[in-house]
Formats: sequence, structure tokens, C-alpha cells
Amino acid sequence: EAKDSFDERSEELFRSFITMLYNLVCRSLFEKDKLLFSLLLALKAQETDKQLNIVQMRCLMTGIPGTATEEQPDSAWLTSVSWARVCQLQPLGDIFDGFSESFKGQLAGWQDVFDSVFPLEVDWPANMKARCNPLQRCLILYALRPDSLVPGLQQIVVDKLGKVFLEPPPFDLAACFQGASPGIPLVFIVASGSDPMADITRLAESMDMLSKINPISLGQGQGPKAVKGVKDGSDPDGPGKWVLLQNCHLAPSWMPTLEGLVEKLEPDKLHPEFRLWLTACPSPAFPISVLQMGVKMTLEPPKGLRNSLNRAYLGIEEEWFETCTKPTEFKKMLFGLCFFHALILERRTFGALGWNIAYQFSEPDRDISRQQLKNFLDEFEGVPWKALNYMVAEANYGGRVTDSCDRRCISSILKDFYTPKILEEDYKFSISGTYFSPGVGNLQVYLDYIKSLPLNSAPEVFWLHNNANLTAAINEGMYNLRTGVELLGSFGGGGGGGDDDDDDVKAKKPEEIYSEIAAATVEKLPKSFDIEAVMRKYPVLYDQCLNVFLHMELGKFNRLLGKVRSTSVDLQLAVKGLVVFSPELEEVSNMFLVNKTPNAWLGVSYPCLKPLSSYVVDFLQRWKFCSNWVSSGLPSVFWFTAFFFQQAFLTGVMQNYARGTKLAIDQCIWNFTVLHPSNKDPEAPQYGAYINGLFLDGARWDEDRMVLTDSFPKVLWAEMPFIWLLPTTKSEDTKPVGKIYEAPVYKESARKGVLSTSGHHSNMIMFIYVPCDWQNGEDEDFWTKRGVGLITQTDD
Repeated sequence: EAKDSFDERSEELFRSFITMLYNLVCRSLFEKDKLLFSLLLALKAQETDKQLNIVQMRCLMTGIPGTATEEQPDSAWLTSVSWARVCQLQPLGDIFDGFSESFKGQLAGWQDVFDSVFPLEVDWPANMKARCNPLQRCLILYALRPDSLVPGLQQIVVDKLGKVFLEPPPFDLAACFQGASPGIPLVFIVASGSDPMADITRLAESMDMLSKINPISLGQGQGPKAVKGVKDGSDPDGPGKWVLLQNCHLAPSWMPTLEGLVEKLEPDKLHPEFRLWLTACPSPAFPISVLQMGVKMTLEPPKGLRNSLNRAYLGIEEEWFETCTKPTEFKKMLFGLCFFHALILERRTFGALGWNIAYQFSEPDRDISRQQLKNFLDEFEGVPWKALNYMVAEANYGGRVTDSCDRRCISSILKDFYTPKILEEDYKFSISGTYFSPGVGNLQVYLDYIKSLPLNSAPEVFWLHNNANLTAAINEGMYNLRTGVELLGSFGGGGGGGDDDDDDVKAKKPEEIYSEIAAATVEKLPKSFDIEAVMRKYPVLYDQCLNVFLHMELGKFNRLLGKVRSTSVDLQLAVKGLVVFSPELEEVSNMFLVNKTPNAWLGVSYPCLKPLSSYVVDFLQRWKFCSNWVSSGLPSVFWFTAFFFQQAFLTGVMQNYARGTKLAIDQCIWNFTVLHPSNKDPEAPQYGAYINGLFLDGARWDEDRMVLTDSFPKVLWAEMPFIWLLPTTKSEDTKPVGKIYEAPVYKESARKGVLSTSGHHSNMIMFIYVPCDWQNGEDEDFWTKRGVGLITQTDD
């Protein structure tokens, strides 16, 4: 449409260009990255129009760094982390002038916002929602309700670019094909469990090229075949073929050859109907030049239980489905197997509550189990429940599972589907009763039932608490911020711009920011421990092994302290040009800018997922605990979180017991007693140790019944009371088997880790046996499927 003025014409050109850019880029992004791309476009457009407050944007992207500067008000719903973020909003100025004082005066109103299901749809105190722009609203949401951050980020996009930038265009392979040519390859970036072959086949059929597709699956020894296929398919005197090189990520050593092959494609010397198709999972080995020149597309398997079930049943042949000798058992159990497959895939959405490690379970896993089910039912007289459970949970799927707790979880989940109860008409897969194995019928009966299922599944179908949705929402929001903060270099400095030009708060240069952080860090650091003095005060004793443990821990604290101090001091000197800006200092400065803990520190540190500002505070608290131990003697209650290597502490406590009772240490095991929360200051026990600092992830402790119970709404972590680690002998073990949950204890919330050369897990510490309400169905399997664990520290 023609425009009369230059400004209108420029705006229309900008709108057309950015829309085209969005459509082209979106087809090469996975779903998880499309919102981030839209957000970066919106923020860049705001910066171009001088509407973006760089300081506020950086504060949001870096997670509102800093600590509380005022005393926290006494309110049960307001966490210390949220209050620290509220305090750090005030220095941003503008709408946040006097915000912390105003917040304290209107706690009830802000609690209504905290308690609301959709905080962006309710009124905020002091008309704050209307007075804030979308970026400022996101800052408040991040402080109080990080689970609602994604809708806030979407509002930034809508406000600047429009709703269309939240609605990616549907995948259109024919349109993508038009952008390719004989010399420009088509690249499919695929997620595990997806295969573009069906889409390519349909396109080829519509273009009368079905007989000219030459698929080649790359792998060992397939390189020469691929080269010959490309040469023959592109021969201008040949028939002209579509050469499909599949699974390029499986042939990393051949990728340089592929790069040279593509670079030598000369359009004038190629058959006009030749096309080179490439498929690969994301891989650093894939040639960048091929990605840059190719037409890129992504393909992901359908998300959601319903879509996964539908895909499974659409791939089943009617003849195969109807030929089992035990049709009732087969059809009931087959639906259970397909449901199991969909369920374990979707559990990955919930992070560590779902799986410690996000396994790439695939359709071949399901297909092998499906055929195995039919074979077992045809060949055995009855239903071999134990054999089927073992083959699926331990072999077909379990072969991918490397974490012991995940293996326990997958076995507990499968028992809900491979069970004689599934043959009963009233057996349900979840508490709600929405999901079950339908009555025996033909394929269409199952497809109709699948279509009747909810599009979005509630956490209860995964046996997770409703808080798991909050975890998934927070993870999505944090992913966008963590990834976006790495791209902040594309945004300029200067003032806030636009309406914020009059603000006192101006964006600082990068070197000013990390110099100030380094100086503030050095100022907080204590002196190193005098290890020799400590060894004189706490010498190596036969009957007190914790003295040796203390020496080891203080040595590790000193090493970390030395690294923190040296890098922070050297960084300030490097900015002044007094020392060389080494790669290590460059990495430290970059991490300081984005509020992340430098890898140089983490290399000599305990595992920790906290951002930089919280990491320093946490480190000083751990230091203070050990300092009090040195000055005041053995504590009556040990802060379990404080240690680098908790396993050594456990060994020391157990060794004290073994030596005190004259027992062989290999005959000793642990028993556990959870103390009542009212017991705030217990005296040190004769044997064993009281510990605190543990948090329940996925549940809470019921102090009235003294058992595990479901979490409170919106409370993701619940502090555990003091626990008595009580050594005993195997013959005197008093654990009530069947009435307890074997809760894994992790150093941090990500839970995943590796086995070290010493045989210890890098993250998991031990199992603690916790009483559970087994009489009401909340037994070990229940809490295992809930993903409940204990962690020594929370994230911010």
C-alpha cells in the first residue's frame, strides 16, 4: 500500500522487512527459541526508536542481581530472594523510586498479586500495573512471580511489534523448497524422535519426483556412497535426483568432506532438478558454511500426551493390531505401553522433578517394546508380567537410563501400566480418572478416545504435584533470560532513551560494571584460614576423625578464596592496564557482566547454581560456619550445606562410631531420625551427628504427623527439620521397610552428575530414609514418581 509521507513509508518498509525476517528465521528455530527471538527483535526495535531503558533491560536479563538492602518485612508469603529483588529494583529509579518502602506499606495488596492465578490480569497496588511499561512489569513479575515471566515477556513483544510475532507461521515445506536451488542445500535440523522423510515423500509425490529420491543414511563407511550419490544425482546428463543425506551428526569425521562437496556445487553445471537434502540433530561438527548458505528448517516430534498417543496409533497397521492370540490383554497393554512412552517423554518438561537427566527416548524404543509385547503374549501361556516389566524398564528404555534414581523411577512408572490391574474396566492411570485404557475395539476406537483427551495435560497424570507446572514455567522463563543475556553485546550503552532520558540512572560502560563488582567482592572477602594454627588446636586424634575432615575443608576454602581474590584484584588492575588481560580474566569479566559465577571459580568450588551475587553471599555464610567451628569448637548441629565434600564428613562420623564401639566399619550402616521442628537447640549426641540445611524438593514435611506430605501451593522447596544421622550395625538396623521413602540427597537442584574416579557421585551424596504415609497410598513408589529429593541448597 502506497504511503504519502516519508515517515509512513519508512515505517511500512520496516514492518515488512522485520515480518519477513521473523518468518524466515522462525522456520529454522526450535519452539523453545522462538519467543526469545521475538523478544530480541522487540528490544532491538525499542532501542532503535530510543524507547529502551538499557539499565532496566540489563537488570532483567541478569536476574536482578544484588542482595537485600533493607530489613525484610515479617510476612510468610514473601521469600528472602523475592525481597532482595524488590530492594534491587529501587536503584533503577523512574517508576521504582521509593518502591521498597511503598511495597512494605502495601503488603496485603502485593500478596493478592502473588496469590492470583494470572497476576497480569489483576489490579496491582498504587496502580502500579498501569504506570509500568511492559519491561518494568516483567521486572516486578520476576521479583514476585517468576512463573509468570513468560506472559510478561510476550507482552513486551505484543506492545512493540504486535501479536503476530507470537504466532510463528506453520511449517510449509513447499515454500521452503522454492527458496532452494540445485546449488543451495535444504537442511533439516531435527530433534530426537522426529523424521522428515514423510514430509519429503509427500512433497516429492506432488512434484512427480518420488521415484528419484536417493536416501543415504550416513555412518561408518557411508562416505564414498554419499559422494557418489551427490555426483550421480547432480549430473546434468543424468535423470536429476533428490539426494537425501540422513543423520549427518553421526558422521562428524565426514563433515569436512561434506563442506567441500557443497562449496564445489556450481549451479550452471548441475541438473536443474537436483536437490541436496541434509538432516542432522544439533551438532557442533556440522559445517557452519553449509548452514549459512542452506535453507534451514527444524522438525520436532509432537508435544503433549495426546499428540504422542495419536502419532503412535497412526503408525500401527490394522492387520498387525488384530492378529495377537490374546487380543484383550494385548490391546489393553499396548495402549498402556504407548501411554507410558508419551508420559516419560513429557516428564522432561518438568526438569529434575521429571528426570535427573533428560533422556532422548525414541520411537524405536517404543516399537521394539511393542513387538516384544506381541511376541511374549503369542508365545507364553499366560502374561509374563515380570519379564515384560524387566525388558521394557531395564533393557529397551532402561538401557538409555544412566542415573540410578531415574532407573528406579522408570520402573515405578511402568508398574502402573504393565500390571494385571490394567485388564480391569475401572482401572485408571491417574487420580482424576481422565486417563485409562479404553475397552477392546479396533484401531478407530482408540483413535477416537485419544482425540477426546485434553490437549494440555495436568501434572497429576505424571503423578507430580501441581507445583510442577510452576517449575516448568519458571524453567521456560529462566531459559529465555539465560540465553538472552549472552546476546546483550548486540545492545548499545548510553542512557535509557525515549521517555527515560531524564532519569538519573544511566547505563555504565562494561568495564565500569565489572570493576565495581570486583571491588565490592574483594571488600567482602575474609582472611585465609591459618591451617597450621587449626591443626595445632584440632590435631589428628584417634577418637575424633572430624578434625582431619576440618583440615581438608579449610584447605579447599582457602583455595577457593585465593582464586576469588586473585581474579577480582587482577581484573581491576587489568582494566587500568597494569596487568595483562588473560583469557581467564576475560571470562571472569564476561561472567560478572551477566551475573554468572565464573568457571574459574567453579573449577575449585563446591557445585552451585546460584547467580554471582548470591554465590558470594552463600560462600561467606559457609565460611562463617567453618570459622565458628574453629573458634568455638565442634558444633552440636552441623550445617550440611557448608561443606565441599559431604561424603568425607559422613565417613568421619561413621569412623568415630566404629572406633568408639570397637566395631568393623564395614559392618556399620546409617539409620535416620527426623527431629520435631520444635527442637531448635539439641545437645550433641554421643554417636552420629545432627544436621540441618536440607530442603525437600517436590514435597514438604508434616510436623504434626511427622511424615512426608504434598507441598503447599507455590512453595517449591520446603526446609527439612534437623535430622539425626545415627550409625548402627547391620544386625541392629531399625529401618521400617515399606513404611519409608528412600530420598536421594543432592548438592544442588539440577541433580545430574557423574561418578568420579573415587566412586563418589559429583552431585548425589547419599540416601536418607524418611517416614511416609504408606497406609494412605503415599508409599515409596508414590514419592518416587513424584520426583521427591533432598537438596543442600536452593536456587535463586
